[in-house]
Amino acid sequence: METKRCPRCGNEVEASSPTCPFCGYSFEEEEDTAKVRIKVNSDYEEVVPIMEKIGDKYEFLGIIGKGGFSKVFLVRDKLLDRKCALKVLSPKVLTDSEMLERFRREAKIYASLEHPNIVPIYEVGIYKNIAYILMKFIDGITLKDHIKKYMEKHHRPLPIDEIAKISRDILSALHYMHSRGIIHRDIKPANVIIEKQTGKAILADFGLAKRLDESGSLTRSGEMLGTPYYVSPEQAKGERTNPQSDIYSFGITLFEMATGKVPFLGETPFQILMKHVREPLPSPSKYNPEISPELERIILKATDKKPKNRYRSALEMMRDIERLSLHSRGMGVYSSRSRLFSLKNLAIILTVALLFLGAFRFRREIRDYSLKALRWVKGLVSRPSPRKPSPPSPALPGTISFTLFTDIPSKVYSGGRLLGSTPLQLKRPPGTYRFKFVSQAGTKYRTVRVRKNMKRVAVFFKTAFIGKIDSSPTAEVYLDGRLLGPTPIKNLKLLPGPHTIKVVRKGFKSAVKKIILKDGEKIRELRFRLRKISKEE
Repeated sequence: METKRCPRCGNEVEASSPTCPFCGYSFEEEEDTAKVRIKVNSDYEEVVPIMEKIGDKYEFLGIIGKGGFSKVFLVRDKLLDRKCALKVLSPKVLTDSEMLERFRREAKIYASLEHPNIVPIYEVGIYKNIAYILMKFIDGITLKDHIKKYMEKHHRPLPIDEIAKISRDILSALHYMHSRGIIHRDIKPANVIIEKQTGKAILADFGLAKRLDESGSLTRSGEMLGTPYYVSPEQAKGERTNPQSDIYSFGITLFEMATGKVPFLGETPFQILMKHVREPLPSPSKYNPEISPELERIILKATDKKPKNRYRSALEMMRDIERLSLHSRGMGVYSSRSRLFSLKNLAIILTVALLFLGAFRFRREIRDYSLKALRWVKGLVSRPSPRKPSPPSPALPGTISFTLFTDIPSKVYSGGRLLGSTPLQLKRPPGTYRFKFVSQAGTKYRTVRVRKNMKRVAVFFKTAFIGKIDSSPTAEVYLDGRLLGPTPIKNLKLLPGPHTIKVVRKGFKSAVKKIILKDGEKIRELRFRLRKISKEE
């Protein structure tokens, strides 16, 4: 059978085939124009006019995915030899003149967003009444699929360190957008991409109809945008939204990362929306009993029904996530939580109350029932709780195996002898030992009592404190390459050790300070004075 090679995708097809079955390329050439011809079907009909415009610069490779209002295609930049994503919005979205005008007015603003955790936009435009966005192709997996695959493989939610890393990336992007008057309005795991090579979380799909306009709202009165599982109460009611609406949606996303589930379900979208408006958020520990109290507090604050009770900004929430990450390092996936009102404790409390009541009233019947209840509680408490068998300990008989953790990489000494660097696994007979921890932040001593069933010992260096970071004029502050926000930055808590603080403003020469913070050090203020870049420079 004779074959020919498709000039677009490189696959071999039958010589008689008029189009490539892999990418839709047409082998027929038009005499009067060099327009790109693509197989027209339900998947490709929107992209045909766009490829007529950009076909000389980009090569069509195929379709990546599609949703209710858009389709995403894979194209290749011929000049730079890089893959790009071409998002084509459904013509239904732009059927009225008002939506077209909004898109034209906002296209430049979206294209100007530059942040390491936001998908870069290369080109935005409208051609033949079809809107399109050309952006960087991110090779990765959505957070939604990542949560699902991790749950299937490990039978538990994402580890706390990974949750903190993803949260920092997305909150940094949200703070950047909010500071420029843009709200996303569709924060959900499906719109977060985890890049394969770097593991970086990147916020996507922040285009059309999800931005504050000059008057403060983009949607018409009574119009609701977003996904029912993640929308804020004010979005569900069709009211005006603000940055706290994005914080609520990210709080629901954080709930899903920590539990593997969404908090509200229903048979119809309306039922789900009403639950966001009326029902309190279920406790995350209901689905994941091992979740740390601090993480649960962050989720509940971010998802408060009233916007004024939520975090004031994405930056404020990111700082709490930073502290959560600091205190969770080396402590396993989740912290255990005490159950004060467990069945056993509640039974004991009730029995003691009955005994006191019986003694006070001198009633024989109550005393008899109280004694019976006491015997029942005694049997209940003495009954061993069902637990999974623990793996055999690698320690030798008479020794206990445990691990030393520190929040800062440290060298561990005992009796003047270097034992190694943290995290460090040791085996010692029961007793009391004194260890010295040496890091860039300083030296710390810790006396450890080794006893039965001990698994780990965590040592935290005191966080350093910077009261204020300010600049003249106002500029963006980057800490160790991560955007904190515009000056002034107040009450910043950091780990001891080396840090790089960079202050950036367009048209001014950037200022950089490298500092080494000691254990518990307090700096009142760091001030930067920026010099304007002259024309010669």
